[in-house]
Amino acid sequence: MKIFLAKYEHKHGTDERAFKTRHGAKWQLEQWAEEYADEWAPFTPDNMPAASLVEQWTDITCGAEFLYVEELPLLDHKDFCAEHKK
Repeated sequence: MKIFLAKYEHKHGTDERAFKTRHGAKWQLEQWAEEYADEWAPFTPDNMPAASLVEQWTDITCGAEFLYVEELPLLDHKDFCAEHKK
């Protein structure tokens, strides 16, 4: 089983949200992009669709911010401990 971690790296740190689906994580990226697009207004074309904002976010922010999804295995504590027992 996997989780999909939506990540937004910016000058104040990193925001993260975990989702059961990649679709949910991509939705979160779009929410962040729409929320902060005004801060990058000189570099953001008017009426750009949210998905396009996400795809171009690093270019829009001149390499200062990143939006991406990280796929991680969902570990069961019991199984994880058994595998790493010494």
